[in-house]
Amino acid sequence: MAKAKKQNFIAAYFSNFGLRQICDILMVIGAVVLIVGLCTVDIVLTIGFGVYAVAAALAIVRAAAVLASGINHRAPEYKNAIVNICIMCVIFALTVFGFVWSLVA
Repeated sequence: MAKAKKQNFIAAYFSNFGLRQICDILMVIGAVVLIVGLCTVDIVLTIGFGVYAVAAALAIVRAAAVLASGINHRAPEYKNAIVNICIMCVIFALTVFGFVWSLVA
């Protein structure tokens, strides 16, 4: 029996690259830009809110795809998708508010 080669966590995370990885990368980039935007000009803060809003919208789409896949309603993935949609909708609403606020102010 051949032993499977162990991968480090970065290689294992990116082995099947998809919407999850894109969403996570956008959230990290948005968080970094938001932190930098607190200390710099307002346009950086606006860009950070925009990037984070796009990442939250992608997370909502990803969770909605799980709900629409027709899995069992008692499955942990189904319940996790419902919780993710609720949390990401709140985050999306806050980022859109922050985006509009930074444009107007």
